[in-house]
Amino acid sequence: MPFGRFHRNFLAMLAAGEWAESLMLLGNGALLALVSGYYGLKGAYAAYALPTPFFAGEFVGSLLFGWLADKRGRRSVFLYNQLIFGAGMLVAGFMPLWQLIALFVFIGGIGVGGEFPLVDSYGSEVFRGKQRGGRLALIYTLAVTAAPFIVYVTSLTKGVGPLSNGIGFYSFRIPLWIMGVAGFVVWGLRLRLPESPRWLEVHGRYEEADAITSRIEESIKREKGLQELPPVVQKTNLGEKPTKFRDLFAPDIRTRTIMMTIFQIFQGGIFYGFTTFAPGLIIKSHPLHNPLGYAAVIYSGFFFGSIANIFIIDRVERKWGIIVSAILAGVFGTLFAVVHSLTGAVILGFVTAFILWNFSNFFHQYQAEIFPTRVRTTAAGFVYAWSRISTSILLLIISAFVLPHGPLAVFDFVWFLIVIVSLDLAILGPRSTGKRLEEIAV
Repeated sequence: MPFGRFHRNFLAMLAAGEWAESLMLLGNGALLALVSGYYGLKGAYAAYALPTPFFAGEFVGSLLFGWLADKRGRRSVFLYNQLIFGAGMLVAGFMPLWQLIALFVFIGGIGVGGEFPLVDSYGSEVFRGKQRGGRLALIYTLAVTAAPFIVYVTSLTKGVGPLSNGIGFYSFRIPLWIMGVAGFVVWGLRLRLPESPRWLEVHGRYEEADAITSRIEESIKREKGLQELPPVVQKTNLGEKPTKFRDLFAPDIRTRTIMMTIFQIFQGGIFYGFTTFAPGLIIKSHPLHNPLGYAAVIYSGFFFGSIANIFIIDRVERKWGIIVSAILAGVFGTLFAVVHSLTGAVILGFVTAFILWNFSNFFHQYQAEIFPTRVRTTAAGFVYAWSRISTSILLLIISAFVLPHGPLAVFDFVWFLIVIVSLDLAILGPRSTGKRLEEIAV
């Protein structure tokens, strides 16, 4: 169907949730600097305060909500996960001890864990094949504005409230409260989301699927002044195939499940090895400047990288887009780690963030579209869950054993991860760009 008001509203509702939860996903490094500074946490204890419980919560949420979205429907999970995220972050902001903050950040992370696999899957099921990547990239472009926003907010709140170790009592609480309120607002906006017709058909609910599709078609025809929509070129009967977890290792998708599991286990260290520790590296190298303000400039590279990705994601075979962007991020990230001037660090950090968000957009679209509808969110949630728990472990390894040897050691470790994911995708990854979902699933 032509892109119309329905698609714009659908895109906005998906992007709103992504934006709210990206506040924590991309801002945890800035918040970590404040929480660890206020409570005097160092080394592994600093990682326990925010990144580890957050990613552990995402692990639980990805497994749980990915499975539920295939079992009970996309729409219902979209509502539950925002309430959990909002409540967890809101309550975390009121907790007096860092251990209790970590507990409720873990709960909020459960809500975040359900968001990303579902956005990728649901968006793939609604948008046209040749524009699918660009639409998802636009969603993430809107969402990534959360990164410079939350980092800038933390730079403003750093000294708010009674000071401890130079950090204000409300410095990290205000950002957590903002996240909580954002989650509840998105929940209200999403009450109008329809169910996925593809999911309804797989579960034998043909009349409901037809009714939703017919309403969308009629609204598009009225909006565009059309008598008829473009003819259907190819028809596919998805059939009734109840969701079973063991289907992830069925012969037709077993290789893809293994390939994406390997990828997700190691990719988190590439992306978050930079985003989590970049503010700290700026603080250590340039203590007399405003490190969080410069980090906001660096993180704006995510936004501009995502804008650029809109124009290339449907023109480049996705698995090669992932591989090339990972290698380039390693090159510029290494230069960021060794440069001595503040100007050079900000420029190279910006370029690294620019490339990393291309990496992220490519793989988010890729992992959703290579699995069939019957297990799409279960598979996306399962493989994404591995990245959450592995990222927690990798960040602990980096903070406890790698970071003490200097910033260059961090990127030496990241290069090891880049080699693994590149070989994994190059050897096992199927082609997907521009193909219909049912065609990719064959």
